[in-house]
Amino acid sequence: MRYALAFIAAGVMGWPSFVAADGHCAGDDDRHKETAVTGTLTTEVVPCTSLCTQSDWDGTLDGTSHFTLISIEDAGIPDANISRFHGNLVLSTARGDLIGEDHGIWNLDTGNYVDLYTVTSGTGAYTGATAVILLSGTLDPVTGQGLSQYHGVVTTSRRH
Repeated sequence: MRYALAFIAAGVMGWPSFVAADGHCAGDDDRHKETAVTGTLTTEVVPCTSLCTQSDWDGTLDGTSHFTLISIEDAGIPDANISRFHGNLVLSTARGDLIGEDHGIWNLDTGNYVDLYTVTSGTGAYTGATAVILLSGTLDPVTGQGLSQYHGVVTTSRRH
């Protein structure tokens, strides 16, 4: 598992290498605009019937997200307290909401996690948006506090 985390982290460090200096991606066309996004977020666990978090995002995406856990299970790695998780995530910004699902792995001993936020819909300026955003950092299972970074690409429709 340590190697899997290192592989994912290495990919994150060089991920948006296809991004132009103006922040737009090589995949832009007449109908779609791809924008590289990067920044940090601070997280805290909030009350709910499962596990829920609220995070403040800073950077390209500036807003507040709400995560609700759908499932968590042991990853089955001997002598490691690592779990796979899945949940719903909504990021609300001044431009609109990005709505999607979160799938990741979480080391419950260290708090380290990596997850993939896949946006399938949105509101406001993000109506019809899709995105793939990789989050990595820590969420301490004891204190419920976390600090993370994000990198990804948001694709929106060009309005004519």
